[in-house]
Amino acid sequence: MPSLNASHKRPNYGIDAPNVVRGLFVGGSAALILGRLCLFAVKRGVMPWTRFAIAPCLSMGCILVLEAGVMFWGSKVGKLRLRDKLIATLPWRGDERVLDVGCGHGLMLIGAAKRLRGGKATGIDLWQKEDQAGNSREATWQNVLAEGVEDRVELHDGDARKLSFTDNFFDVVLSSWALHNIYDPAGREQAIREIVRVLKPGGHLVIVDIRHTAEYAQVLQAGQMKDVTRIGPNFIFVIPSYTLMATKPTPV
Repeated sequence: MPSLNASHKRPNYGIDAPNVVRGLFVGGSAALILGRLCLFAVKRGVMPWTRFAIAPCLSMGCILVLEAGVMFWGSKVGKLRLRDKLIATLPWRGDERVLDVGCGHGLMLIGAAKRLRGGKATGIDLWQKEDQAGNSREATWQNVLAEGVEDRVELHDGDARKLSFTDNFFDVVLSSWALHNIYDPAGREQAIREIVRVLKPGGHLVIVDIRHTAEYAQVLQAGQMKDVTRIGPNFIFVIPSYTLMATKPTPV
């Protein structure tokens, strides 16, 4: 791992869906500008027919810019609040092995690591920048250093559909806004089955996502997971997010 001292830096957990946020802001700004131009033209007596475009352009522009603002707030504030709330619901001992699938900048990973004393939190990701701005293994490790949990964290390159861990290895498995980036249903099902495979009997699972959570719940139930609970919606990214929680049964 890099050995740079990042204790003086604040962690940066990235902007989620940066292209969407950018598109909403640019589109909204363009609509507002067009609306103002139409208003100016009408006041000058030029192209009076443009008065019909004033209200639609200004209203649409406000909506799009507001949605971009909500998504930006969700990335910078909302998801940290939700992370802390979810992490607090788990019964921590402090010696757990934790896996964060699709860890990105380490949001859930680092939140879990702060709960550990003798355990280890492992994060895996494909580090795709289109899913999260500036997403990279190096950026995540800088957050780990900034939060002072480097002695409790490991990072690996990895695909959720083929986890390189033995069966029944982790006490807790987490995943936040990652699995929907697997676009085929068979791939998502395989990822959920892999998560169940590496989770210990009696272990806890928490998945947060904007799509397919009902599908995930069906796979978990088919895999005999206990207490499968779907919570939500939460609108911190405009598109509703749902949280899935479940426990792996202990053999009788």
